[in-house]
Amino acid sequence: MSGPMSDIETRLLRSFVAVAEERHFASAAERLGISSPTLTQQIQKLESQLGTKLLRRKGNTKVVITQPGQRFLSHARDVLGRLEEGTAATRQAGRGELGRLEVGFMASLSTAGLMPGWIDAFEQAHPAIDIRLRRLTPMVLIGGIMRNELDAGFTRAPNKYPSGVRGFEIYRQSLALALPSKHPLTQHEAISLAMLAGEAFVNTTPEPDIGFFGYTEIIAGIGNFIPRVVKRDEDFMTVLAYVGHNHGIAVVPETVKTMNVPNVVFRDIAGDQVPQISIAFVYGSDPSPSANLLIRHMQRHALRNGGKDAAPPHPHDRIIIPSARDLDPHPEVRAKRASKDVGRGAAACTLRGSRSARAPQGEEMSQR
Repeated sequence: MSGPMSDIETRLLRSFVAVAEERHFASAAERLGISSPTLTQQIQKLESQLGTKLLRRKGNTKVVITQPGQRFLSHARDVLGRLEEGTAATRQAGRGELGRLEVGFMASLSTAGLMPGWIDAFEQAHPAIDIRLRRLTPMVLIGGIMRNELDAGFTRAPNKYPSGVRGFEIYRQSLALALPSKHPLTQHEAISLAMLAGEAFVNTTPEPDIGFFGYTEIIAGIGNFIPRVVKRDEDFMTVLAYVGHNHGIAVVPETVKTMNVPNVVFRDIAGDQVPQISIAFVYGSDPSPSANLLIRHMQRHALRNGGKDAAPPHPHDRIIIPSARDLDPHPEVRAKRASKDVGRGAAACTLRGSRSARAPQGEEMSQR
């Protein structure tokens, strides 16, 4: 409002609209929950502020709206309508029901069709919250949450959550293999780890600070061999592109097998103990009201305790990956390692689960 309208109390506007619509002071007073004398005083005050007559009594009960009153009525209704809309929107925002969320996700999750199951129900329940999805690598996603550039994300679960980031496991999947379409190993439906010892690998970039080691190192530790990594890239789609150009084999999440990548075929890992990786829903330690709604929604999908916060998982619930010293990608350094170091690297790997045994359920990890 601007001009004289900005100086008028909203209660006076509501009183005038009620009388104009009811055309009766007693009925309007009952509608407003006030006495007729009080309502009369409010109308008189409004007319005094405007310097014109808005209403005229006709007989003992009826009310007639003057021409200036007719013009003012439309403005009063507009002001009250906008005020109600603003009040409702403010209350929605305070409850987190109105706003925008920046949410990151790994590429493999969208191609596997997992995102709709997590996001669609939330959007249906909270249509006034605009979710902006951004495809990011795990480290960029985690960094975005730490810098408050992202509200939440879906990513591979780190072994250690950085300060300012929290999360819990929502999905587990086995690892598989991506091979060039003309690779000799594609003749096998399932490939044993022993068959991979001499192969060239394309891998993601390791991030030992929070446990984002490459998938290759996980299976190499279990298979008791040192992987020959020929290419690394932080972007998972680039890794698959390298495979398609015959640079090597890549260890991938099982959900990636649904993708159609030129010159790339996918195969299972043979054996009863296939390593598994966890997908986590991650978020900042000081979430907004809208982010809190998303967190509560995603807790229904958590793998333990009905989605509620719980104690840190037991050590056997997590993949323990070789130390950064064991992951040096340079061939000349690897060639100098003693065989006892290979054994130690293999012993450092444990499994989240196996195909023959039920995977243990996950829970929220505490910050350490």
